[in-house]
Amino acid sequence: MLTNDMTANDLLLSPQHISASIDFPVRSLDLVFSDEIPEFWFANNAFLTCFFAALSSAFPDGERQFIHSVRNYQSQIDDSVLLKQVRAFIGQEAHHGKEHDQLNNLMRKRGYSIDRIYSRFKKMNKMMQVTFSQSHQLATTVCMEHLTAIIADYFISKNTQDLDKFDIGLRKIWAWHVIEETEHKSVAFDVYQLLVKRPYFLRLVMLETTFFFVLITSKGTRELLIHSGKHKNLKNWKDGLGFLFGRNGLVRQISQDYFDFFSLDFHPWQHDNRVMVEQLKLKYQII
Repeated sequence: MLTNDMTANDLLLSPQHISASIDFPVRSLDLVFSDEIPEFWFANNAFLTCFFAALSSAFPDGERQFIHSVRNYQSQIDDSVLLKQVRAFIGQEAHHGKEHDQLNNLMRKRGYSIDRIYSRFKKMNKMMQVTFSQSHQLATTVCMEHLTAIIADYFISKNTQDLDKFDIGLRKIWAWHVIEETEHKSVAFDVYQLLVKRPYFLRLVMLETTFFFVLITSKGTRELLIHSGKHKNLKNWKDGLGFLFGRNGLVRQISQDYFDFFSLDFHPWQHDNRVMVEQLKLKYQII
């Protein structure tokens, strides 16, 4: 990825050159989550815990769909650097699903309807594989990778202190995940640019992907929150909605990065946060 010996010239590379220079490993953390982790493990807030739990519920099968969509094109890639990155992307995504399965099990043991959300995503991804073209599936992956990358960047470079709002027993999984989402944020995009080359279609798919991402995540959050018994707690709603939509909230902080995607000269490494990623890796000892 990036070293502490990075020079000023490294910082001036074009996004495409940065992308070609990224070398990232496949890490297996084999994390174990203690039953002592509190029920509301983000900011001691039921709404936000359920929001991040809904995201976690989507990851295992979502990551499998990302892998599937990129593998459809793997044999056509003759760029050795990109092919190496694709293999690492597949490895990282596979481990994301595995680790989040463990976090999801913690919520299952507490009676939360994780399997309902999981099943919903599994059916949706099965439908995509049957009804969407391979290029449409890859475009959806590109768009989801952009959404996850800019949410990751919120914790990496915009409000880094917010990682500390996760319970200490869960900080490493989320720090690791945001680091790896950043490391491989351009892989699916670069495959699409090389082999599909339909920029206007990709921007339309971003609108479609955003709609379903918001719809399904909102529904999952609501279901989990009802189970928590805190769905009528006004302070939980106030603090949760403030975190997401307030003046310095997540949505406002990532909005410009989101809209940058619609520029036809966009590349994910326009948002160059390599230095901050290295700082986070040192903090959490993620090699």
